Amino acid sequence: MPLPDLKQIFEREYGRPPSSVEQQAAMEALGDEYPAGLDTYSFVSRTELREFAAQVAAGDTLIDLGCGRGGPGLWVAGTAGAKLVGVDLAQPALAHARRLADRLGVQAAFTVGSFESPPLRDATADVVMTVDAFLFTPDKRAGFTELARVLRPGGRLAMTSWDYDGQPRNRPPQVPDHRPLAEEAGLTVLRYDETDDWLRRCQVFADFLLEHADEAAAEAGMPTSVLRAALRDMRDSTDLMTRRFLLVAEKPR
Repeated sequence: MPLPDLKQIFEREYGRPPSSVEQQAAMEALGDEYPAGLDTYSFVSRTELREFAAQVAAGDTLIDLGCGRGGPGLWVAGTAGAKLVGVDLAQPALAHARRLADRLGVQAAFTVGSFESPPLRDATADVVMTVDAFLFTPDKRAGFTELARVLRPGGRLAMTSWDYDGQPRNRPPQVPDHRPLAEEAGLTVLRYDETDDWLRRCQVFADFLLEHADEAAAEAGMPTSVLRAALRDMRDSTDLMTRRFLLVAEKPR
């Protein structure tokens, strides 16, 4: 079965305002760890944002790949005093990110690109970050090769994503462990930490949306039956996840 057109899906998703129902679901899942005001489209927590910021120094060039609406990268760049470049498949997401950058008072540039083909020169980034987006790349080996390519020697990659012990429906191919791919790309893995309370948060988020599917479908302008099917796929995929991880890796000097 062919995979869905992810670019089309995300352009449609980001072409409408952030969902209030999804925001409520994220607040329910994350509680006090929910990073309000960033229009997130991920499970990133306030603690994880501080972990990302700890990898970045003032004046660094920070690349956020799969940046979505830009909130996490903008928070990290603003906190650390870094220069941000955000990259995403979807133009509407980048338009939202530019408006959010103005609202937050953070200088940033945003451009269209993918994990396998980011429009970035070699060795341009001091730090590359990516939050819960790498699962959507269809070629994770090529994705890691590009992440390593754009890093300067001594630069760091910080990312969150999931390991799987099976293949979820309607998703690109997944892997049981991302460390071998990072090392194959020439990166030295410094940390590979299982993130706090990740499984419960994923389940609570999906269950909340299923419970409020009528409201969410109305917001999205789609039939409830279509949204329910997608949400069930998302909920079922949690049974195949073995961990949500925070990876920190370094490119050797």
